[in-house]
Amino acid sequence: MNCEQVEELLSAYLDNALAQEEIAGVTTHLQQCERCRSILADFRRFDALLMQLPRVSPSPALHNRIFSSPEYLELTGTFDAKSRIINEPTRPTRSVQGHSRRDTPGRPHLVAIPGGRSTLPGQPSLLHSQRRQFGLSTSRHTRVSWGVQVMRLAIAVAILFTIGAVGLIGHNLSLQQTSMANIKGAIPPPAGIQQGPFPVGMRFVYLLNDALWSTPADGSTQPVRLTPTTVTVATDWVVNPALPGRSAGDMLAYIDLQHAQIHTIRSDGQSDTVVPQPLLKAGIAPSSIWDTDTGAAILNGLTWSKNGNMLAFVGDPNGTGLTNLYILSMDTGSVEMVPLSGTGSASHPAWSPDGVRLAFVFTSGSTVSIMDYNTQNHGLLMISDGVRTPANSADTVLTLDWSPDLDTPTITWSVGVIGHVHSIWIRRVGVGGTERPQLIASGDYVQAIFSPAGHAGVGSWLLVTSIAGRQGDISSVDAIAAARLLTLTTGKQVGLAWWSPNGSQVDYLDSISSGLGVLHVVNVTTGRDTLIADGVADEPAPAWSEDSQELVYSTGTQTIIVNLNTGKKMPPLKLQGPASALIWSANSTNQLVVAISDDHQGIYLVDAAHNTSLQVDTQGINGPILWTEVP
Repeated sequence: MNCEQVEELLSAYLDNALAQEEIAGVTTHLQQCERCRSILADFRRFDALLMQLPRVSPSPALHNRIFSSPEYLELTGTFDAKSRIINEPTRPTRSVQGHSRRDTPGRPHLVAIPGGRSTLPGQPSLLHSQRRQFGLSTSRHTRVSWGVQVMRLAIAVAILFTIGAVGLIGHNLSLQQTSMANIKGAIPPPAGIQQGPFPVGMRFVYLLNDALWSTPADGSTQPVRLTPTTVTVATDWVVNPALPGRSAGDMLAYIDLQHAQIHTIRSDGQSDTVVPQPLLKAGIAPSSIWDTDTGAAILNGLTWSKNGNMLAFVGDPNGTGLTNLYILSMDTGSVEMVPLSGTGSASHPAWSPDGVRLAFVFTSGSTVSIMDYNTQNHGLLMISDGVRTPANSADTVLTLDWSPDLDTPTITWSVGVIGHVHSIWIRRVGVGGTERPQLIASGDYVQAIFSPAGHAGVGSWLLVTSIAGRQGDISSVDAIAAARLLTLTTGKQVGLAWWSPNGSQVDYLDSISSGLGVLHVVNVTTGRDTLIADGVADEPAPAWSEDSQELVYSTGTQTIIVNLNTGKKMPPLKLQGPASALIWSANSTNQLVVAISDDHQGIYLVDAAHNTSLQVDTQGINGPILWTEVP
């Protein structure tokens, strides 16, 4: 396709109203043409402006006075004012939102402008028609000068904004006369889209109804929607790591399940950008892929580099069922494909602490290997040429990570199947390729969790043994050669265990029955095991504060905080209903976010120091809660 053909289709392309072959053609052209990408970006800005306007329904008299004026009709190019006003017959009135309205052909409707994009292929959205009414069509038959287009848009938006302001004043007066919910500080359910830029400060982001929503840490404003209404966000969205001096990352990346595309967006709600690399072959229905092994590799493949300037991801744009590994540069916007040694699939990318190397799993036939890619010299290093053994032919790599030690870069990984981890390995890199993988633990473990913050600055593994078909005790082992296995518990029936953020402590649930167990905390250095409480729920899991000093847990009916230094428990939080998610603030030791299910469903900001809460959302969540920071 050339530029003229693509410009003709851009508006429909943005609305997902093209056939699959047209989408593929436009996408290919956009990857190569900066001019057409700029036009598409302009369309997106217009859409964002239109969708932020309030929903209003003016009185019939005001509606007719505005949209029947010759000046408006001529400026917007809706139709020839003189001929159509005189000759067009008046149609019967009909009721719209409780008002009688005259429906004149060719007249733009004010009702329900926001959120007007269709998600059905082949069905143009309201915004598509509005672009054409405002002179924004890219057709060569309807194209007018850019200055006139902008003037028309500005006039139309000014008129709509005036009407919206009048409507909002009346709406606000009405709200003042309506009683609030009986929970103090309640905020209405989230509404709106991309209402940034947000002010500087901390925010938490969560997934609700297939969209990402953002709320300030102080609950000063209601949640706002980050992602467009035309996308369906996959659950494995990620926030880039915090830079030095900051408490959280400032960029998000997510996968749109509808269109099989990766988006990046800033933490202030601006610059939602589609990564110019398709994840699937054009013409393949994304919904047919996500439940396959290929789909799982793609959905689990989003990984930020440690400094946040690169994003690794996995895709199958050739439709072969074999996944490639890609690296997006946030500085240039370019995408690089990692070269693979032979035919196979890449998965589980993991960045080194310095952001230079990228380890990943490479599967070729029945052989599962681990590779390392150097982004500076583009070299590919074989780390392990096969993780399966005759005794465990179904084994695969379950966890792949790096030791935090920059002086001796080391990759570490676990091998087995879910519920039965058979071995833990390490391999140093960057030492001339003379070293081989080294086994540091073997057995039958139901859990194997790596913490880069573990003992001695090299990272440690937490292992829960399996004894006679049931859960057993906890051990730990450092990610170094000839490491000694350290036993942390004896005679337990550990169901689940978790590291503290600083890697100095482990909390675990013993003797779980019907979703409740006995909560303990064990100090990794001293071996001291402290009983915290019984009747503690395994869902949601107990959550550590960022300084590893406090632990919050749920009993299924109450939410309780305990200080690990003093052993003191606070009175149960003044929240009603079972918790469904718990997370501490990234920069405050006294604040956490609690999601409640059932009758008191919603999200609450909790001041742990004063045992007070503020409800910021009246809906539940269906994914993780993560912190971001607007710098």
